[in-house]
Amino acid sequence: MGQDRTLARGARAFGALLTAGLALVSLAWIIRDFTKAHEVVDVWWNWAGLPARAEDGVWVTSFLEPTLLLLYSVAAVTAYRSSSAAAILTCTGLLTVAVRTPGLWNLNADWMQGVQDGLLSKVLFSTIAAVVIGVVLIITAVAGRRPQLPTGYGSGSGGSGLAAGSDPADGPPAGPTRSGAVVAFLVLGACGVVLAAWEIRSWQQYGWDRYQRILTGEGTIVRLLDAPSGWVPWTVALLSLAAAVAALAGAPFSRPLGLIVAGPLLGVGLFAVAYSVKTELLEHFGDLGIEGQLHVLTSLFEVASGCAVLLALARGEQRDSSILAQYRGGTPAYGRSPQL
Repeated sequence: MGQDRTLARGARAFGALLTAGLALVSLAWIIRDFTKAHEVVDVWWNWAGLPARAEDGVWVTSFLEPTLLLLYSVAAVTAYRSSSAAAILTCTGLLTVAVRTPGLWNLNADWMQGVQDGLLSKVLFSTIAAVVIGVVLIITAVAGRRPQLPTGYGSGSGGSGLAAGSDPADGPPAGPTRSGAVVAFLVLGACGVVLAAWEIRSWQQYGWDRYQRILTGEGTIVRLLDAPSGWVPWTVALLSLAAAVAALAGAPFSRPLGLIVAGPLLGVGLFAVAYSVKTELLEHFGDLGIEGQLHVLTSLFEVASGCAVLLALARGEQRDSSILAQYRGGTPAYGRSPQL
């Protein structure tokens, strides 16, 4: 195996700056929608998927904007100071590319009618910029690596493996705790399976021709920056399953990946719950059919799962193996092996 590597300070600063820029773009579009809303609360219900009037009849933001704004803000602050900066920037860039890519073909489509050319051009430009920045974040995380300080380097570190006064971000990244890895594997794995199952169900109900439009967004996008309604669940499902497997393997990058995936998972669930409350689906839960009840329960499950993942992965620890191998040569897989 090659020498472990960490992200150089300059790369961390550059990545944090790019991530902060993404946050500012989302904030700017949110402010734009606030200025066009008849009432401020209309923006919230627009994010929840309910009909609401805008001054010019066009909404730009969807639930993704407040979700990504919060995620980008936290990632920008954390990436500069964290030893997991490379994984944070990579996962943030990957999510950005995943949710913004459909806008590249939808905003250029012939069916996108009734939108001012100036506004449409600005939204398209910001979408292109977001995709480019997402790619640059991934490149920065790969190209900006350098050898990390060796374990036990220096003194006065209190067992952290770093010299006194050194930057904690120069040390090895911490993986999830043993209990956190198990919780993340079970919860994220279940979320991935549930989300994928609902999309397969929709495919069966609507047939491929109609579901293809739901997946790609053709003729179905009503908020300019929204991702297709079938695209987001598949994105979150695949990232959740990847994070679940990585957590089970004890990979250090599973912590930032799981924490970042928890963002859209919470966003999807929270605004779906808001929709259920506004339309009184929760109040009349017993009157719904079995599938309607399962939809409501799924949104509640997504909110609970997102919170559980955040709590499970908030704390990390240094380990040298996976939770699949509890013993290696008679020594524990977690923590430091006894010196013989």
